[in-house]
Amino acid sequence: MPAARLRPISRHVAAVDLHGRFQVAAFLVRHRDGLVLVDSGFPGWQYAILTAAASLPQPNRISHVILTHAHADHIGGAAGIVEHMSAEVLCSATEQPYVEGRSLACATSHWVSRGVLALSHHLTQRRVRRVSIDRTVADGDEICGLRVVSIPGHTPGQIALVHEEDRVVLCGDALFNVRGRIGYDPTPMMTVDPARAASSLERIARLGLPDVAPSHGPAILGDAPAQIERFLRGARS
Repeated sequence: MPAARLRPISRHVAAVDLHGRFQVAAFLVRHRDGLVLVDSGFPGWQYAILTAAASLPQPNRISHVILTHAHADHIGGAAGIVEHMSAEVLCSATEQPYVEGRSLACATSHWVSRGVLALSHHLTQRRVRRVSIDRTVADGDEICGLRVVSIPGHTPGQIALVHEEDRVVLCGDALFNVRGRIGYDPTPMMTVDPARAASSLERIARLGLPDVAPSHGPAILGDAPAQIERFLRGARS
């Protein structure tokens, strides 16, 4: 089990840094009645997340688990969290079948990507204890101070969450910030639709919010739109 390390992002948002090759994090977001958990790490990592939540001031019950997308390092601990907290589990309607067990290989038309995603499903997703989605969310919905933003591409129904008061974007895997550089994905061919992923990253930049926190690597604080635009210009050229 990974050790939990809380990393403050803003007044209401903290990352739960787990570990691993790509610096996996989940996020705890405080609201009036408790905490929202955004993503849940790999299978078995729920214990580290629960320990981190318990270390926070009360009320510290996890009331909602919002899953940005269906990769194993984002949904793996959700079933265990629900067992302990009876939290409501949410994701987008497009992403729901993949969270509940369908292979993401079905979502791409590129044959190499299809093979990579099929292998990933075989090696990692089969270890995930499936969790049922209680409610789906759509672009513009609000949950406990978080606004849903649709950012498909990395997966068909990936979402970001905007904390309106803190002006921070939790962007899932729309952006990686690992090994000292930002990019789309350090694992080649895991993104089902690169063109839509680029458009979604442009949308995040256009939100104009200064702070963007990816699920892999440090948050980009203060000048996130400018950094994203520089990356996109380099990628286009």
